[in-house]
Amino acid sequence: MTAITHPTIEAALTEIDAEREILVTEREAFRSLIRRVSEVAVETPQTTATGTAVATTMPVQAPSSSLSEIRTAYRETVMAVPHYESEYGESLRENLRVEVGGSLAEQLLDGDALTRPIYDAFLGAVRRAMDERRRVKQYVERERDNLQRFDAALTEIESAVIEAGAELTSASGTQSLSRIDARLATLQSRCEDLATDRQQRVHDRPETTFDWIDGLGMFEYLYADLETTTPVLSAIASCLGTIRDHRRRCLR
Repeated sequence: MTAITHPTIEAALTEIDAEREILVTEREAFRSLIRRVSEVAVETPQTTATGTAVATTMPVQAPSSSLSEIRTAYRETVMAVPHYESEYGESLRENLRVEVGGSLAEQLLDGDALTRPIYDAFLGAVRRAMDERRRVKQYVERERDNLQRFDAALTEIESAVIEAGAELTSASGTQSLSRIDARLATLQSRCEDLATDRQQRVHDRPETTFDWIDGLGMFEYLYADLETTTPVLSAIASCLGTIRDHRRRCLR
């Protein structure tokens, strides 16, 4: 039996698995960051006898030291993942701007004090970054399931196409050729339905954008390094081409 493979789908599955690992690693890095900064001292306001708020520092750590600790913790967790240089290669400033926003990044890098609002905003941004990884990971896992389903369905169709092609080699007479062509027509219809199904799934992809994906569509983000960003449709198109070639032979 001829082994049936779909190189574009196999390449896509490899990319999916690698991306899932990246998402899991990054989410854990953000989780570690939260643990690292959970006891960082922040500046707390005190009130004078006249009711005027005065900013004072917790005695255990100066505010500037607190900001330094935040930056160090970020470098040693988020920026320390194995794939950081190959995937991003960004400076601390560049990465913080993407992950927590430009204004907050400037306060963390250029500010004089780690106030409670800044600290809380930072923790909120880190949790949002974690949640983004969780949501993208769910999408990636659904896409992996879809790739496997389309791969299996296409393999079934192609097995029947191979059988029809083998029969064509020895077929003679209009009746035999018509019978084979009818089978191929059915397989072509199934293949076209598969393409329509996939196209619908592509169009139904989530509209949610993720800042760290840099505005790319989800398929462009996942398959940018492949020869095609539509691996399933490419595999289906190849199958349809084979079917049409066989059907032309039926007209000989």
